[in-house]
Amino acid sequence: MRLIIGGQAQGKLALALAETPGAQVTDGETCTLAEASRAQVLDHLHLLVRRALQAGETENSLLRWAASLRETAPDAVILCDEVGCGVVPLEREERVWREAVGRVCCRLAQDAQRVDRVACGLPQRLKG
Repeated sequence: MRLIIGGQAQGKLALALAETPGAQVTDGETCTLAEASRAQVLDHLHLLVRRALQAGETENSLLRWAASLRETAPDAVILCDEVGCGVVPLEREERVWREAVGRVCCRLAQDAQRVDRVACGLPQRLKG
């Protein structure tokens, strides 16, 4: 598994597609957790986490889901916007979401063979 993080519109998807030509992209903005578990390239993990929390999932259930990807999607490339930087949101739901995204990414990074952070289209290898 590979995790690619970075700010919005910084080139994460372009990097993933350049390194996995022909891979099908699953969009976390619209897919289910089950569909995400089978993705070759999962874009917008942060939006999937938001929708899952809104649907009643807990942070713990999302962490279990993230841990299961080691078995269900060992070759997946997962892309996530960094949402933990900047001003802490006033709304409780936004803070819970931001914390859940961070913890899910930490779990995925723990299991990933490779982790990259992308800024201005330039990848920086963090692991692997």
